[in-house]
Amino acid sequence: MANVDLVQFLSEQRAYAWLLTGLVFLGVSMVAGEPVIASLGIAAVITAIAAITVKSLAVELVLWGILSVCLIIVLRGMVPKQALDLSPDSEATVSEVIPKGGIGLVRYEGSLWKARCQISDIAIAPAEVVQVVARQGLTLIVMPTYFLEEPTDR
Repeated sequence: MANVDLVQFLSEQRAYAWLLTGLVFLGVSMVAGEPVIASLGIAAVITAIAAITVKSLAVELVLWGILSVCLIIVLRGMVPKQALDLSPDSEATVSEVIPKGGIGLVRYEGSLWKARCQISDIAIAPAEVVQVVARQGLTLIVMPTYFLEEPTDR
């Protein structure tokens, strides 16, 4: 009997139904971390406020739909995109000798980059293939595919 009273109350007081729906969407979005669900919840809460004065369910549904789409567009734009970082096991070719503890040049993805060896007491000769392991600013951190004591001239 209590369920019938709650359903009847919510159908008569649509503002409470919209508010309850919005709060449920917002709670789910906090758990899921999805901005689309949060947009639906915010739109439902705003529609609940409008439902106090608007007496047409059709107008409320249109308002909720328009608000949902607009908020989805706005909130999706605020979510940071994943950074394009170096892919694992990237290879580069040494163009200018990388001295022990110093900086040389490598060709990586078609461009010349400053590079230094991750192991500071190793020099890398030109034309050697190296693995790119990280990037610090505009300098690549590389590891040789095999280790040399001194660079050899070719």
